[in-house]
Amino acid sequence: MLADGLQSRHAEIQEAILDRLHTMEGDAPVRDAEYLHGLREAVSRGVDYGIEVLALGEIGARQVPLPLAGQARLAARHGVALDFVLRRYFAARTLLNRFLLEEAARIDIRDPLLIQDVSATHDDAFNRILAVVTEEYQREAKAEASSPDSRLVQRIRRLLDSEPVDTSLLDYDLELNHLGLVALSPDAKPHIRQLAKKLGGRMLSVAISSREVWAWVGTSQPVDPEDVWAWACSYWPSAVPLGIGEAAPALGGWRRSHAQATAAARMAAVSSAGAIRYRDIALLAAASSDSLFLASAVDLYLRPLGLIGKEGELLRETLLAYFNTDGNSSSAAAALGLSRQTIANRLKAAEERLGQPLSECGGPLHAALRLQALAFLPSS
Repeated sequence: MLADGLQSRHAEIQEAILDRLHTMEGDAPVRDAEYLHGLREAVSRGVDYGIEVLALGEIGARQVPLPLAGQARLAARHGVALDFVLRRYFAARTLLNRFLLEEAARIDIRDPLLIQDVSATHDDAFNRILAVVTEEYQREAKAEASSPDSRLVQRIRRLLDSEPVDTSLLDYDLELNHLGLVALSPDAKPHIRQLAKKLGGRMLSVAISSREVWAWVGTSQPVDPEDVWAWACSYWPSAVPLGIGEAAPALGGWRRSHAQATAAARMAAVSSAGAIRYRDIALLAAASSDSLFLASAVDLYLRPLGLIGKEGELLRETLLAYFNTDGNSSSAAAALGLSRQTIANRLKAAEERLGQPLSECGGPLHAALRLQALAFLPSS
């Protein structure tokens, strides 16, 4: 019963933990899109794991979820101190224990020995998590330090963080026009070099990890974004996530284009879309990093439509098709193989559930549905 009660409050627990982590004193100033998305996924899977331990016991539960190990590796890459990473886990455990005690009181569990046994089981699982997280962090930190690119990585990270750096060591002119690229592949450099040659520019690239490359192409003349997109569609491997920023001049543009490419790469990774331009997902990327929107979207849009059941699933499918065809009912009907009347009936049902016309909430509703499809928001 305790596990069922906590499961019903999963979203509430997750958001409470995320709010606490984002406001912790001395929070590491990492604004990387992949890191922030990984943090959200790690918290969600961590809550799942805590509830599973409660239901099955520490021995019966599955192994520590992979996103927790992955987020530890991301923290190491971004220079987040291990002690801060571990303090976050302690803060999360404290909050989860608070919810556990609240739920025990709600269903009137008064046996102190039972509560002690539950807490002890959670402590054992928590120690297992700490061991895995520490091991993964230290392994990644060691790999980063031994990388041939490690010094260049440090210089680039410091420059992105607006710290003073001797830029002559980069062998790259920061006064050029810069196109930022982030590829989630260790073999991206030859392809990006081909783009640099096509644009008549210079390339700065660095392997951030065994699966991620950051790159910039610098040109003396402004870059036509359609030329870049044509190259990506023709030559970039469709199975490799690539984020493409918007070309901009000087050091500020170098930083901004990289941030845009990072956001686009994260969307490419979760959507399996290959190359994605920031201009095509700008609002979606912003929404996915906004904890207030993510929490509110569930209550405002997804829950009224129905998170559970076939009818809610059909309404969400219809709305996505409708928005993806620019609000054209005929095109949506053709895409789904349905009649226009069926589409009209479903759209009317959606408006009734939402309590407002689609013309008034279409933008944020579409964003919520797309984020749900990409697993940024719950589907059940």
